[in-house]
Order: sequence, then structure tokens, then C-alpha cells
Amino acid sequence: MYSERRPPRARRLCWLLLAGLAAAAAARADPVPEAAMKAAFIFNFTVFAEWPPEALAGGAPISVCANAGGALFASLSKLHDKVVNGHRIAVRHAGAPLRSCHVLVLERIDREHWRELRRELAGAPVLTVSDDRVVGPDGVVIAMAVIDERLVFDVDMALARAARLNLSSKLLRLARSVQ
Repeated sequence: MYSERRPPRARRLCWLLLAGLAAAAAARADPVPEAAMKAAFIFNFTVFAEWPPEALAGGAPISVCANAGGALFASLSKLHDKVVNGHRIAVRHAGAPLRSCHVLVLERIDREHWRELRRELAGAPVLTVSDDRVVGPDGVVIAMAVIDERLVFDVDMALARAARLNLSSKLLRLARSVQ
């Protein structure tokens, strides 16, 4: 009588082959879009930042502001209502008054207004974050960049202190540079 059963060794080989194919398919999964990755980093920046008590009272929302016409706004909007250290995130368009923002995200679209925004924010407890190669090195607390398909960031501690922000040493250890 003919049996269609495979020997145990052949079954194991088939299972190993199927497991290998499944692992290869998982490795080809779509990468995370750049805007979503930057929004995730900005979320984590809020986790590891501390504002003065008069700027962020217990339970008050953390206001994350960005230009609604910018490339990151849609991804940042997905952070709305997430909770960070007991504070709900409120994402809004970066309109006046900017001093009421806790996090201000600046992009290429904000270049021509950056100098006046910077003057307006002088001394305000606002965590400024930018992914723009011009705005980033020109006076923001955290400047992000994509280098070799990796997202990196630099921190300007003098600006963080001027804004009366306390940044966790955990965040600083992950930075490419801290000045």
C-alpha cells in the first residue's frame, strides 16, 4: 500500500523552509515613512523634557504647535490626545501666540519667518524642534537630520537652559551631539 505521508525529516525541512520564507517576507516589510518617524521622535522628546511648573501645570495639556501647511503636520496630528507624563498632547496650528506652545516644530516652510519667531520666543519655555537644515542649526533646541537613512538629532543645551527646560540625560545620551 502506498503512503502519502512524508518521512519526519522531510516534514521538518518543509517547516524550516516555510519559516525562512516567512522571515524573509517580514524583513521586506515597508519602512516607516519619514514624517511618521520624525513625529515619533518629537513625541519622545516630550517624554524626556520637563517644563517649569508655571509653564505646564499638573494635568494641563502639552501644546505641540506646527505649521499646518508643513510636511509633518499630518503625522504630528496622530499624537493628539496621547498622554505624556500625565499630560494629554494637544496638536495645533502654530499661530499666535507661540509663547503658549510647549513644543514648536519648525520645517522648511518656516524658514522665512524663523528670525521673527525666534525673537518672539526669546526666554519662553518652548522646546523648539526642527528638521530643516537651515533653521535647525540656527537657534533651535533640537535639530533633527536624516543621515544615511537614519534619523539623528543634536541638542543645544544653552538654548534649553535659556528656555528653562530640563532635558533628561537619557535623551542627551541618544543625541548625536550635545552643545
